Amino acid sequence: MAMGECAAVIAPTDEDLLLALRGGHAASLGILVARWEGPLYRFVSRLVDRPDDARDVCQETFLRILDKADAFRDGARFSTWMYQIALNLCRDQSRKKRRWGRLVIAEPPSGIETPREHAAPESVATNPGAAYEHTERKGAVRRALSALPREQREVLLLKEYEGLKFREIADVLGVAESTVKSRMYAGLDAMRMSLASLGIQ
Repeated sequence: MAMGECAAVIAPTDEDLLLALRGGHAASLGILVARWEGPLYRFVSRLVDRPDDARDVCQETFLRILDKADAFRDGARFSTWMYQIALNLCRDQSRKKRRWGRLVIAEPPSGIETPREHAAPESVATNPGAAYEHTERKGAVRRALSALPREQREVLLLKEYEGLKFREIADVLGVAESTVKSRMYAGLDAMRMSLASLGIQ
């Protein structure tokens, strides 16, 4: 084949894979799981209080994706639909256990990345004092986040940690975009006040 004739291989989108899954291509689910198991666990682990529960929710989410692939709306985003399923499962589990008031924000397991905006500065690796301060700050942020009302916490997780747009979060939660913004700003204000009380800016 002459140089320039080789077309670049384009990876299928999440939506392409889901359409293939609807058409009976079972291997597509494996690709979706490989792409999303890390981000999904990271999200779920901040909404349930035990790692085992988070793993159960993730597994059930992918099983429901397989079972309900035909219900996926053409033109929708796979990630929005996936987070909606996972969030509903987290709510169901929390209602059963009545543990929202005692929620603990879990650390992601080894190998699962934290969001870029919360990554440790490079200097932390070589400065024990900075490392301690960074760890303390992360702990304070987790506690402030866990203390928020559920509606505000969900919005902040989806926006700040998962990077969804306001319109996508509105779709996930089934509320108006203005409601999403209101919850986010209220949550941010509450977190700032909580952190400020600890001397953290």
